[in-house]
Amino acid sequence: MIAGCGRVGSDLALHMAEEGHDVSIIDNRPGKLEALGTTFNGTTHFGRAIDIRLLKEAGIEFADAFAAVTNSDNMNVMSVQLAKQVFGVPRTLARLDDPGRADSYRTLDISYVAGAHLTANVIFEQLVNEEFAYHVTFSGGDVEVVEMNLGAKAEGLTVEDLEVEDQLRVAAVRRGGRTYVPDPSFELYENDLVVAAARLGVHNRVRRYLKMPESP
Repeated sequence: MIAGCGRVGSDLALHMAEEGHDVSIIDNRPGKLEALGTTFNGTTHFGRAIDIRLLKEAGIEFADAFAAVTNSDNMNVMSVQLAKQVFGVPRTLARLDDPGRADSYRTLDISYVAGAHLTANVIFEQLVNEEFAYHVTFSGGDVEVVEMNLGAKAEGLTVEDLEVEDQLRVAAVRRGGRTYVPDPSFELYENDLVVAAARLGVHNRVRRYLKMPESP
């Protein structure tokens, strides 16, 4: 279930529906739900995402996940709290636009995606730190999920050699169309794509092992 059918919510709804998920989406702005188009095979519900009657009508009692991505941080917090505490939805996530509210989200134990912070990281990646591709920022603020494309100097290293204690932990390696969940002795090769949890600043310690982007 998705609360909010703006640019983020509509893209998310269409993507999840295309992947075969049953999707319900709620919005209280005229025309937003219709903009999904006739090919959208989920259900649409007009109203506020804190309306318990509407949430039930949309099927929240059977939802596996709830994402609140409206343009109101207050609405996102309240609807996620309803989903978690009233209806027991097992997975919830809220959009956060105002970074100043991050502590409040954490105090309320609300998982969130901080749009401004994530966008800033992507811009930083493109301008300064192109060898790291950022995907997710955890709520603590200093740990990211990143992709790293390994260069020639990484050839023959093991996962244990690449990892940095309390700074970088490898989760998966993509090689030749196959994805591995490696153990510490897993041997790495040039052009491997490594997905890892990385603490901010660690890229300086592993930069020599990464493939540098080609100059234009």
